[in-house]
Amino acid sequence: MYVKESNCISVVIPLYNNYQTIERAVFSVLSQSYSNWELIIVDDGSEDEGLSLIEKMNDSRIRCYRLPHQNANVARNYGIAHSNGRYIAMLDADDEWTENHLACSMDILQKENADGIYGSLILRGKIDRLVATRVLQQDESWIDFLLSNGYAAQTSTLFMTSVSVKAILWDETLLRHQDYDFVVRYCRKYRMSPKMEATTIYYSSQEPKIIDFKSCIRFIKSVEDEISDHVYMNYHLQMLHLAVTRLADEAVVQYYRKAATRCEYLLSLSDYLVLREPQSKANALKLKMRYLWNVFRTPISIQI
Repeated sequence: MYVKESNCISVVIPLYNNYQTIERAVFSVLSQSYSNWELIIVDDGSEDEGLSLIEKMNDSRIRCYRLPHQNANVARNYGIAHSNGRYIAMLDADDEWTENHLACSMDILQKENADGIYGSLILRGKIDRLVATRVLQQDESWIDFLLSNGYAAQTSTLFMTSVSVKAILWDETLLRHQDYDFVVRYCRKYRMSPKMEATTIYYSSQEPKIIDFKSCIRFIKSVEDEISDHVYMNYHLQMLHLAVTRLADEAVVQYYRKAATRCEYLLSLSDYLVLREPQSKANALKLKMRYLWNVFRTPISIQI
């Protein structure tokens, strides 16, 4: 049994059918220059033998748990609840870290006197690409930041105090946008600082991910009052395109179609008409007049 020390870091990995990548993730933990850590791997009812690979390592710093299949957030919360460290670092089973990840994260957390760290990453595909994070701009909301910057606070970059993580936890009912949801709720109560150096390696997959649009809609509704008009429109246009290409339920498509027109003054006339789908020339003319009226009555200060 691994004994906790004052600055022990608990690394939490949720695992589900990651036989091909889990050893790579674990070896990146074993290779850390910062050695005071424990590793907690929670298997979410995998159908492969990924966890067996790790159990055979017989390392006292590694603890493995098996759960019935639910979702990654359940596994994350289980690992967090069974952690002993003063700090918690999240790592997904298909990602990895450079050898200085924990040391660098700890250093910045202490220097900034922050509760948590989010960071840049290396997006690994056929060609590596640096995805640099940044500091929030003045008066920028966290949800605007997250929706505008892609991987800005990707899960495997997160490093936080144990006390703060255990006070927030991951929403076990969300099957999509879990990371956005966690960071937004976390930063309402705690302070996060950016780590500019990229010490997380994120592997991009060519296989399309399953998208739970109901989770996406439920999450975005919970934060829509914190989103600026421009970010709100762009997000819903992107999700509309995704819903159409993925042949989502018509109710989902219509939700995104309607939401994308909430800020009409930001849309071009052609985009507005495409979204509104006029059924006749008369209807199209009526929509054009409505569009022009709404645009011209919008205060200039808002349009800028």
